[in-house]
Amino acid sequence: MTGLLLISTSLITMLGLTLLALARLEPGHPHISDWGWSHVLLALGLTLGVALVPADARSLHYQVQATVATACIIASLALQLAGAARYRGRAWHWKRNAPLFAALLGVILALALVEQHWGIVAAALVLTGGAWLAAAWLWRGGAPSERFVAGCFFASGLVHLSGPMLDPLARSTLTHILGTYVQMTLAMALILLSVRRAHHETERVNSRLRQLYEQSMQGLAVLRDGRAVYANPAALAMFGFDRVEGVVPIESMMAPAEREAAQARYAQLIQQRRGHITWEGERYRRDGSAIYLRGSSSYTEWEGQPALLVLMLDDTERHRATEALRRQALHDELTDLPNRHAVLARLAELTAPGSPGFALLSADLDRFRLVNESLGHETGDALLQAIAARLRQSQPPDALVARLGEDQFLLQQSGVDDDAAALLAGQRLLALMNAPFVVGHRALYVHLSVGIARFPAHGKDGAALLRAADVAMHQAKQQAGAAVVAFQLGMAAGAGGLLEIEQALAAAIEHEEFQLDYQPKFEAGARRLAGFEALVRWQRPGRGRVSPADFIPAAERTGQIVPLGALILRQAARQLRAWELQGLTPLPVAVNVSPLQFEDGGFADWLLALVQAHGVDPALIELEITETAAMTHMDRVLPQLARLREAGVGVAFDDFGTGQSSLTLLRRLPITTLKLDRSMVDPLPEPSAGAVVRAACVLAQALGLAIVAEGVETEAQAAEVERLGCTHLQGWLLSRPLGPEAAGTLLSAPSTHPSGSSHPAATPG
Repeated sequence: MTGLLLISTSLITMLGLTLLALARLEPGHPHISDWGWSHVLLALGLTLGVALVPADARSLHYQVQATVATACIIASLALQLAGAARYRGRAWHWKRNAPLFAALLGVILALALVEQHWGIVAAALVLTGGAWLAAAWLWRGGAPSERFVAGCFFASGLVHLSGPMLDPLARSTLTHILGTYVQMTLAMALILLSVRRAHHETERVNSRLRQLYEQSMQGLAVLRDGRAVYANPAALAMFGFDRVEGVVPIESMMAPAEREAAQARYAQLIQQRRGHITWEGERYRRDGSAIYLRGSSSYTEWEGQPALLVLMLDDTERHRATEALRRQALHDELTDLPNRHAVLARLAELTAPGSPGFALLSADLDRFRLVNESLGHETGDALLQAIAARLRQSQPPDALVARLGEDQFLLQQSGVDDDAAALLAGQRLLALMNAPFVVGHRALYVHLSVGIARFPAHGKDGAALLRAADVAMHQAKQQAGAAVVAFQLGMAAGAGGLLEIEQALAAAIEHEEFQLDYQPKFEAGARRLAGFEALVRWQRPGRGRVSPADFIPAAERTGQIVPLGALILRQAARQLRAWELQGLTPLPVAVNVSPLQFEDGGFADWLLALVQAHGVDPALIELEITETAAMTHMDRVLPQLARLREAGVGVAFDDFGTGQSSLTLLRRLPITTLKLDRSMVDPLPEPSAGAVVRAACVLAQALGLAIVAEGVETEAQAAEVERLGCTHLQGWLLSRPLGPEAAGTLLSAPSTHPSGSSHPAATPG
């Protein structure tokens, strides 16, 4: 009998250990572990309580062993129920249920102390009830396999119940034989049920994953030995294939320059068998068209073989947009030549330490304004395009050819080591212009003034070389006709005034040698005062007033425009507060803002803190930005302007009509005012000029913007811009720029206005 019981408990133990091993393979299914420990503890309880029970029922050894055996059986029952509950998704709380099972253990042991048979009957009833409860949980709403397991649990309960019925001490051979078969059947059924559940879970997860990568917009491919062995629909669509079997070798989809890097990535990942590498670059579709991808490659195994898992995102549109913006920022829109920003970047490369010498030729067209004035801007633009095309064709592909300004071009000549070679290069450039340019039905002859600077003799960096070439070019402009001048160190003295201004700017800003004049703006029609534009003036001690045309470019070149702009805004805020303290009702003051000021991401917050510190309503400040600031610094300008507009600060788009302002730009910018450049007002009331102004006014009105006409100098111009739709006027006809006191006097009587420069209020302050 004892041997049979030990064989039975050994089999139950092995099946329990099998369940525990399965639980380690499927850690996401805790019911398997519960059922495994349940069988192990049941086998231990039967071994200690039945198979190896001491003969003397009254000995301490018997009582201790019987207590341990009973505890193991009660714990087995608890784990059996926990597994059934977790399998069914029912809540199971050990802290809440443990006291119940401890109480059952206590009751059984107490009854056993009174009468051993009663303890056995109580234990049989508890085990039967637990088995039938587990059976009920699995039967309700269960599949056939689950109901089979429920039947095994029910049979197990019958076996437990038969123990005390067939033998007072539950040692019936029939009970243990039936128990062995039932428990073995139950254990194997639990193993199969758990495996089935785990398999279904795996299938469900795999199905979800398959849906994710099959329906993902991100391309996914597995590569092995340079070929695709799997590709999801997104990857196939990216390259224009219908099925993975038709995909050509990967190398044929890459540019030759990309292949070596891709092979190195593949070899590295296959060798290391871990990690991932991000990459981006151009690839080719089945039809030969180019796409730009961003991707990540990592090691994987496919059908037991090393492979590469590649995730790809088609970034073609964003890349093209970025390239277009970069090109727009670095190229002149009219001639498609590099602009000043691109020149500085290229010169930074060319002037790196150890670089070979070269010459910079700064060429300016003579009397180009006459072409614009006599033949029109369209002809002037076509001429500039023709000149740019001829210059580009005359230079090697890698030579720098750029347009720096309206009629100023820049060329880089390699291999120029002395002034003689530099002058020869300049003469060749003049000779290149000898043939006329056919523009429309006209043959136009062009003359250049060329200044030349050499690296490294005349400058160690791009900015210094540009200054030297410009100085030499201005020297050439002073000569009659086309001329070439090579930079000489003595010429720096001629530009000493500019350099001296640059050097004095920082101290002048620190000592606040700058002051503001205020040019009034008037409402159209009623001609009532509507605000001012702050114009900065530099009154140098002992030197007199310095023209803004001299110090503003110097401030831009040296970066001093940032502290200068901050000083102007502080002075404007102080003046607005001063007018309020005088009992006046201030009107908005417009202040020009440099693109460089938006380089500081905290500019908007600084300005709002400034007006708050002075107790000024933000609506009394209006910022005037240029097209250059908006276009080349869009990513920094746009969020800061939005922040300022939200706080009430006005934003004006200045010098409209001087560049190539796009309608999209006007719509995107949070502006309140459009300022027409004086070049649009000067020709009025000429009909063709009026049509341009009218179109601008219609556009601004559609966008809900105020329209300011600048440079109004005659009554005819004023009447015409009012008729065409401008909402505000600004110019010497109405008032010259005024000092703070004169502006305050005008502010005290805003309903009146000067009718011309003879009005007392028009006297400069």
